Amino acid sequence: MEWWTHLWLNEGFASFMENLTTDVLYPEYKIWDQFVPNTLIEALMLDSLDSSHPIEVDVGHPSEVDEIFDNISYNKGASVIRMLYDWIGDAAFKTGMNRYLTKYSYKNTETPQLWAELESASGLPVTSVMKTWTEQMGFPCISVTSQQEGSNRVLTLTQSKFVADGREEGENGSRWQIPISITSSGKEVTKIMMNQELQETMVTLANVSPNDWVKLNPGVVGFYRVNYGSADLARLCDAVKAKSLPAVDRLNILDDLFSLISAGKAKTSDGLRLLESYKEEESYIVWNNISQAIGSLSVVIADQEFYSDWERFVLDLFSGIKKSVKWDPVEGESHLDTLLRALVITRLGKAGDQEVRQEAKRRFDLHASGGAKISPDIRSAVYTCVASMGQEDDYNTMLRLHEEEELHEEKERLARSGLAAFSSKPILAKTLELSLSSSVRSQDSVHMISSVAHNRKGRDLTWQFFKDNFVLLKERYQSGFLLSHLVKSCSENFISEDKAMEVEQYFVEHPLPGSERNVAQSVETIRLNSAWLNRDLMDINNFFKQK
Repeated sequence: MEWWTHLWLNEGFASFMENLTTDVLYPEYKIWDQFVPNTLIEALMLDSLDSSHPIEVDVGHPSEVDEIFDNISYNKGASVIRMLYDWIGDAAFKTGMNRYLTKYSYKNTETPQLWAELESASGLPVTSVMKTWTEQMGFPCISVTSQQEGSNRVLTLTQSKFVADGREEGENGSRWQIPISITSSGKEVTKIMMNQELQETMVTLANVSPNDWVKLNPGVVGFYRVNYGSADLARLCDAVKAKSLPAVDRLNILDDLFSLISAGKAKTSDGLRLLESYKEEESYIVWNNISQAIGSLSVVIADQEFYSDWERFVLDLFSGIKKSVKWDPVEGESHLDTLLRALVITRLGKAGDQEVRQEAKRRFDLHASGGAKISPDIRSAVYTCVASMGQEDDYNTMLRLHEEEELHEEKERLARSGLAAFSSKPILAKTLELSLSSSVRSQDSVHMISSVAHNRKGRDLTWQFFKDNFVLLKERYQSGFLLSHLVKSCSENFISEDKAMEVEQYFVEHPLPGSERNVAQSVETIRLNSAWLNRDLMDINNFFKQK
């Protein structure tokens, strides 16, 4: 790359290629299904904030670089390259990349030079399309309305910038050239280019009956969200229940709706009712997204009296998958089944499932006393389940295991999933003190503190701990990436305007060069969650009262 402005050419492209090559070598891993929740959705979440930045961001000085080593450069970069790859096709992509790498070997390049080679190879307007994705921040939301005309379904598509706080930008807002794919039950995929100059795009799908579902973005390749009308969403909900959509598309419907909810474009009760459609779900990637939705809503309602109703809802939601997931590996299972086991055990344990907690405690006691070792695949889950019960004896046992352990990976597992996951505030205060002791490597302290911060019971404790130890932390980490990460994790989970103002003012009085963007993102996240709670508090409360 010629300059740091084009950092994403290194990082985003590497992130894309590691998935592309893995998919070719190990198709059974279904790596693109995992890419959606782990990479694309993470980028969408950050890029909906006002404090985001374009993929290509002007860098005036190398000291500014740390702030753009984030989910935009890596994850959004990888996601838009994947969208480009799908649009121009594998053959044109390979040809263009071969020309690019040959032509510029042993040289530095800028983004337009890559577009030029891909455009030449494909014969498609790559430069004009991709400039809309790399030179402006954010992404579009496609609103869909549909009308039945005989045996055809006519869709009207409109685009607008998706903004986390839900505000509209108006006619002069951002627009994109969008490669759109549309599918329907049993039909071929229809592909169009949505022109940024047009207010509306009409698409006619032939031979689609009134009861057939229609879905945009099959495979979740496009970097956009979709807002369906009520009738189209209802048909998609039926498709979710019947599992007539692929797993990644079932995930996408839920993720888009919860993002619209957080932006005030839909009610939380709509999302809770949609969640109930997933009780018979079996796919890990879908459950992983369900878990993320649970995590987001858990932050928003963390201080509410009906939180126990929410935990009961979670237990009921997971009741079906609980019956099919086993504690021990099953011969022939995939690695996604292994991941699902840990996720289900963790969620059930945290929500208070006594049967799961007791089994986790039994296995932990055996493990800690030198008996049968817990499988590494569920060790973090077991530690979290035991910690959620908040017993001091278990904490002391975990502390002993942490001190005796020589394998760094296991130390980190005990620290983040165990010591930082207790439900007792006095115990969590001990964990925070431990994090800065000689027992924990300085580079690991940040992740240990962050884990406590993301614990519902540890949120307030960690923010105070950060302020109390500000000078020490600043001297230890100076202005590097770890400190920026710590700033964000310690402050982003509050849910009131008072806390947003407190965090904002604190960093005005205690500036940390290189962390300004992270502070802005934290404050914005607090205000968004506060707005969500104020907007939907009665809606959520009434939903649980009617259960």
